[in-house]
Amino acid sequence: MTGKRIFILALLTLAFGWAHAQTPGEKEAFARIVSSTTGMKTMTADFVETKHLQMLEEDAVQSGKLWYKAPSSMRWEYARDFYGVLSTRGAYMVRGGKRDGALTRGFSQTGKMVTGLISNLSDNLKDYKVSYVKDGKDLKITAVPTSPRMKGMVDSVVMKFDIATSLIKSFEIRNNAGYTLITFSNVKKDSEIDPQLFN
Repeated sequence: MTGKRIFILALLTLAFGWAHAQTPGEKEAFARIVSSTTGMKTMTADFVETKHLQMLEEDAVQSGKLWYKAPSSMRWEYARDFYGVLSTRGAYMVRGGKRDGALTRGFSQTGKMVTGLISNLSDNLKDYKVSYVKDGKDLKITAVPTSPRMKGMVDSVVMKFDIATSLIKSFEIRNNAGYTLITFSNVKKDSEIDPQLFN
């Protein structure tokens, strides 16, 4: 383990505390993933989003493509005329070529949380109680919010990262109404992205 990773791990351990004792391999994988996300400039991926609500009999499933550019720009595209953009100028959802105010409110809250957690773990996990465990070839990170504001919206966030590549594989938001699970594929880090995607 490099000196940089040891420092990151020590800092995070002091900041968060762990619910269970982790193995040396899990600690090394976590430190590597934190370091990788902190330095990430861009990310692209295909995704499948599954929304499960207790009040509904069937899950809502959608798929699309994600673009991310540091520090806080993100585009979730479900179709050419149905997409959400989060940037320094704000957030909005477009459906059928028109901005949708109702969809925008939910997208803004969720988008900011997802953007922060998958792009810069070292800064954005400070408001969560964190635990992690090896799950096959992945590291499963569970984050439980500690701030009253976040507790009202989210019970927990569960992320899976590929241990070998340190790339995100899934992101699940759980609350008392159900959960939203986003699985990622064809994840690419630090490739060129057209800035016009975030306009």
